[in-house]
Amino acid sequence: MTVDEALEIAEAALNYDRLNQIQELVFRQSWEGLSYKQIAAKSEYEYDYIKDAGAKLWLLLSKALGEKVKKGNLPSVIKRYLQRNKVNVQRNLTIEVNLSGANLSGANLSGARLFANLNEADYVQTDLDKTITPDSETGSSNSENGIDWNCFCFHSDAQVKIAEALDRTSTLFIPNSQLRLITPSGRQNQKAQFLIFHQGKLGILEVDGARSREDAAQDEELDILSRDCGICLVKHYDATQCSEQPDRVVQEFLAILSQE
Repeated sequence: MTVDEALEIAEAALNYDRLNQIQELVFRQSWEGLSYKQIAAKSEYEYDYIKDAGAKLWLLLSKALGEKVKKGNLPSVIKRYLQRNKVNVQRNLTIEVNLSGANLSGANLSGARLFANLNEADYVQTDLDKTITPDSETGSSNSENGIDWNCFCFHSDAQVKIAEALDRTSTLFIPNSQLRLITPSGRQNQKAQFLIFHQGKLGILEVDGARSREDAAQDEELDILSRDCGICLVKHYDATQCSEQPDRVVQEFLAILSQE
């Protein structure tokens, strides 16, 4: 695990509150095994100030991570935190997007931070102990929580059909992701069933079942926020259409996305 990955995890545990400059400096240098004196020597800060900032940081992280954090046990505490919370990188992908003019592209995701490159050895999958019945024809299987397809969990056959159709196009996509939007009124979450990268552009494809007017209005508001942050296309498709014509849905979506 790198220090950047560890910092992401710590800030997530802190409810996505950013560490300030001195806190991040102490975190990074302590992760690398430097003493307070060595940190002070390499920075513009005095030793006493570094030590005081470190004490406050460890207290803050102790409350967030659920056990006492000290300068020397930071890596082990971070790893135990992951194990206790059973984080699954494949099923709980988070993308954080800054709405202040960020421009996302397939080649340069400025303004977005992907948590997908964390070391899989540091994560614990939670669903694999469920009873699963494989389907040799589709490559998917059924579990108590939904349909398991290539280590991703879907909640309907229509979603599986779309995943298979995207696979046939060799398109890069991320199923069941969470977007953390920074909006003018504060942070807000949005779920994305299919986050799709195509020709340097980012889009979201949603498979819709029956929705109330209230749910549809809420989805529309979040769709607008997503587009405002640089996601080129957010498009909803009926579940029946996705089940019966998945390739047509995917081809239409990719064609529209490429023109945005």
